[in-house]
Amino acid sequence: MRSEIYYFSGTGNCLAIARQINERLIEKGRVIPITAIDGKLTVEADRVGFVFPVYYHKVPDFVKQFILNMEFTTAPYIYAVATHNGAIGQSLFDVKALLAKKGQSLSLGCTIAMPGNAFVTPPDIELERLAAAEQEVKEIAGLIERQEEGAIAGHKGLIEQIRNAVVSFAAKHYGFAPKRFKVSDDCTGCKRCEKLCPVNSICLLDGKPEWKKKCTACLACFHWCPEEAIYLDNPYIGKRRKYRHPDIGVEDMMDAQRSL
Repeated sequence: MRSEIYYFSGTGNCLAIARQINERLIEKGRVIPITAIDGKLTVEADRVGFVFPVYYHKVPDFVKQFILNMEFTTAPYIYAVATHNGAIGQSLFDVKALLAKKGQSLSLGCTIAMPGNAFVTPPDIELERLAAAEQEVKEIAGLIERQEEGAIAGHKGLIEQIRNAVVSFAAKHYGFAPKRFKVSDDCTGCKRCEKLCPVNSICLLDGKPEWKKKCTACLACFHWCPEEAIYLDNPYIGKRRKYRHPDIGVEDMMDAQRSL
């Protein structure tokens, strides 16, 4: 069986989960960063997985576009795993709808609570979630092996759509708007933020990063800055402590930005 897992990650959470799922499967497959795919993608795998973070109750726009750019030659078993720090909204049902546009079905949709990239997760909760994730991955891998059908986590309906739309609009146009990203004098112009940005939203001007409008708010720049020089002009985030998944290094993140 040919298996592929596509992931999107800013802090390393989803990369770690994708790797852990793959290791739990009897027949290992490829763990592929969505950011390394440029343009259309023809899928020939028998089993396809998506691992992504929930951003303000929704699927990241970058992941949505990736799914819409996929072309399928078969009807594979498809599953999705959404990592989250808060509400998951109807994110997995959105994935289901996107796949339906491609003539495909989402067979399984699961969630795993992880330390957040935006609002602070208390250190003790971080440790609890990282430990619990191992057991959750084991259970999810079992469901995938048996090719379970029908279980999709989350909520859907008009009220949920309205709530998600309001939260998303506020986040994109206020809390995480490009103008909210700032850099202190500690910046050395190392370009790590520019290299890690999955949507090429960062460019250096006079040795300092500037953010363009297409920022997806993954906060990779914020969490991976070696000098911790990047912060947000946001009362809820500000200069919160940085978080990176303990099993993921900067080279792992850099690899995700290199085209296949």
